[in-house]
Amino acid sequence: MRVHAVINSRAGQALGVSGESLADKTRAAFEAAGHAITTDLVEPATMGAALDRAVAAKPDVLLAGGGDGTVTSAARRVLGTDIALAILPLGTVNRLARDLGIPLTPDAALDALASGEFRKIDVAEVNGEAFLCNSLLGLPPKISAERQALRGHPLGERLRGYFALLKTVIASRGHLDIAIDGAETERMRVRVFSLAVSNNLYDERPSLVFSRKALSDGKLGVYIAKPHSGLGLIWVLARAALGLWRGDDRLEQLSASEVTIMTRRRKTLRLSNDGEVVRMRTPLRYRVRPAALTVLAPVSKDAR
Repeated sequence: MRVHAVINSRAGQALGVSGESLADKTRAAFEAAGHAITTDLVEPATMGAALDRAVAAKPDVLLAGGGDGTVTSAARRVLGTDIALAILPLGTVNRLARDLGIPLTPDAALDALASGEFRKIDVAEVNGEAFLCNSLLGLPPKISAERQALRGHPLGERLRGYFALLKTVIASRGHLDIAIDGAETERMRVRVFSLAVSNNLYDERPSLVFSRKALSDGKLGVYIAKPHSGLGLIWVLARAALGLWRGDDRLEQLSASEVTIMTRRRKTLRLSNDGEVVRMRTPLRYRVRPAALTVLAPVSKDAR
């Protein structure tokens, strides 16, 4: 197996591991398992160009070392090719790595991947842009954008900015029209604080990071938070983190293979796709692409 690893040189700092050490560990793990490997250690600003060069070399596996943004960027580049994606989780959340059962410490992750197996998983997309985990509307992307704008500012100024944002959002819940599986003549109109579209359904079990056991069921999950107050929103999120969203009339859950989200006034909406904040023109058309991505993952317990 020919592996081309592209590792964010800054990503391991939070784990107390230097970029050079990560590159050495990566080479050693895959060579010990009998694989040929090329390793590129790159600065965040040149990650995109490095991923392009790696894909052009046509390896069997592209290993992306970084956070969720790096992983999604790598996945978009290998879609439609014969190249599989491997993940060395070096971010804060590491959503897909968790769902694939990849250990979150570099040494354990590399050992598991070097002796891993290939799996096919679904990919979701909105208006043609692929994402692996979720697409968020409403409060979450606004908080992400505000956090980026306030980065580097004093703590007091950041707190005032977040408080002002929360007041604005609470006072201006948006109306959305939602059509399921192409039935635009039977659209539902909802007033929401936030809405999430997930690539496959979330598990109903306690977790601060929502997880998915199934990654190839060919379904989108749609989660609509529609409380009547800011405190209600906090309560909904707390219950969801405890896996208690079923039966809560303030959080509606739907399942579909296609979802269309429309607005009657706004021409664009701000989204957070796998943590990347973007603006997209409406309507937002979501669909799932079954088994579109090959990933290298730890050997499943059933196969051991």
